[in-house]
Amino acid sequence: MRYLSLLLVVIFCHTAVAKEAKVVRVTQGAHPYVVDLIKLALSYQKDVYKLRYVDNIPTQSRAIRLLGKENGIDIFWSVTNSRRENMARAVRVPIVKGLLGYRILVINKDNQAKFSNLNHISQLQKFHFGLRYDWPDHNIFVDNQLSVNEFKTFTGALNMLKSNRFDAIPISILELPDLVSRYQTYAEQNLLLYYPSAVYLFVEKSDQALFHALSNGMNQALQDGQFEKLFNQYFNGLIKELELEKRTLIELSNRSLPPSAPLAEQHLWYRKETKNEKN
Repeated sequence: MRYLSLLLVVIFCHTAVAKEAKVVRVTQGAHPYVVDLIKLALSYQKDVYKLRYVDNIPTQSRAIRLLGKENGIDIFWSVTNSRRENMARAVRVPIVKGLLGYRILVINKDNQAKFSNLNHISQLQKFHFGLRYDWPDHNIFVDNQLSVNEFKTFTGALNMLKSNRFDAIPISILELPDLVSRYQTYAEQNLLLYYPSAVYLFVEKSDQALFHALSNGMNQALQDGQFEKLFNQYFNGLIKELELEKRTLIELSNRSLPPSAPLAEQHLWYRKETKNEKN
């Protein structure tokens, strides 16, 4: 019996090793949270998956075109819009719970008093905002009838800010701490601008197997609490560090967000508790 047990163990181990992992290609240098979330979603599947990291994917527009191609990638992640959802198949779970739509202003410290008592979008119309032409919030600010001055580099933008060519640069809360540290800039202390924004995982349209693996895995991770656990592990510290709950929220509309976005499913989104919100 003892030898039979050992034989069964050897056979089982050999079978497990022999089962070939399915390779899924992703962009090298991805945020660790995105990588861990993909691994989490795929871990619920019967098939074994292995990530392979691909270099030299320089731009988002090129990345989405390379989905499923021989020298491309299999999973792409980005802020969604109708064009991207026409080009690829979106797993419609906002992977950072809309955090990318929360913006804090970088301003000249001496101008803090100008922003301290604002609570309505109409009060923002007297300011000029610096935005790169290719940032997603460029068109959002224009659509909300806010004045936008374009810049090409962040270093150039800071020089324009110092010379009062514009009043503020809206920065995603996911990028703000690093930018403030690297450039020794000043973050406005009172406001939190927000527009609904969803970052999705995308796959090539015909890749039904990978789409279903990611969709099913994400839904299971949401149901058993592992998605929330991973999100909190990466972002709770940031939310506390920036003291988002103490800030006055001003909401902007975002007409580039496709109607299919699951805004009604509140558990999929981070939502700051209100403080003097007037829109």
